[in-house]
Amino acid sequence: MAPGLWALLLFVASSIPGTSYPQVSFAFADKAVHALVYGFFGGLLARALANEFPGWTRFRVWAVAAGASLLYGATDELHQAFVPNRSPDPKDLLADGLGAGIGAALVLAYLAGTARLRARRPSSSPSSSKEGVTPARTQPPRG
Repeated sequence: MAPGLWALLLFVASSIPGTSYPQVSFAFADKAVHALVYGFFGGLLARALANEFPGWTRFRVWAVAAGASLLYGATDELHQAFVPNRSPDPKDLLADGLGAGIGAALVLAYLAGTARLRARRPSSSPSSSKEGVTPARTQPPRG
């Protein structure tokens, strides 16, 4: 759900005419914004895919999340051809792809790290602890 809402927000933002955006004074500000918003998008997609398809490898989740983000970025650039004072820019698409790949990788690294921490942490449930559990008999009682 979150990736879909983010995609809708990206579509709405790219529908704003180019003259409505504030002017920024540092070089490559536009590319940095593209990388950040698509990095967030790639991360959202990676998290959603990892939850939906737990059997997938991290590489597969990363590739699908980054690829889908890049594909969406391409359609977004095409959409801008029809917005006043906006135009498609291959460099924006490159920034989208780089951001998406990095964002997806960061989220997957975070998820892997938290999974390792959970695996190391002893469980507090009574069924998994030694206390209160009677060991199973392996031999019949003598008598």
